[in-house]
Amino acid sequence: METRVLNLKDRSRYSDHIAEAAYALREGEVVAFPTETVYGLGVHRDHAKAIERIYRVKKRGAEKRLTLMIADADDVKKYVDHFSITAKKLMKSFWPGPLAIVFPLKDGTDISIRFPDDTAARDLIRAAQVPVVTTSANISEYPASTDAQQVLMDFKGKIHIILDGGSTRFRSPSTVLKLKDEGFEIIRTGIISETMIRGCLENTLAKV
Repeated sequence: METRVLNLKDRSRYSDHIAEAAYALREGEVVAFPTETVYGLGVHRDHAKAIERIYRVKKRGAEKRLTLMIADADDVKKYVDHFSITAKKLMKSFWPGPLAIVFPLKDGTDISIRFPDDTAARDLIRAAQVPVVTTSANISEYPASTDAQQVLMDFKGKIHIILDGGSTRFRSPSTVLKLKDEGFEIIRTGIISETMIRGCLENTLAKV
């Protein structure tokens, strides 16, 4: 497989590159793209072979979940049927931004959702017009990639497209938080600290 690296800094081709990557997602290909934290790998959530492919190329255990990434704040309402006071405060303070929230659902399951503060990531998801699930662009247990060249080193010949947006802004992973009743549990510590989260929930100003 040829891995195409598409330069998003070429503004004359930006829309074409986003459209090409969005088409690849719809067709079940794995696409790497920048976010404000690290580069991500994305696939069409409802394409079974794409899901198998992303786990295989990343060498990721099947027990580890993928995160749904949304392009607009209201998109979360398509997937979550109830928002606690805690959830509303967190979304208001940290979205868009480097916080993935695991929401409980009425059927007893849950779903991890992130609303990134990155134009290219949101443009890609919006253009794909399918649900896009993601994970960091790295081989499991290795550091996440913060530029396209790192992604290429790990995944050349294994994925279809890399959207090159240069180095990521924060160069560190997002925080993953699971809602529990009116409390929370930090699943992965990242840019947003527990102190910032507690400050938000106590109605103090907490922004990245």
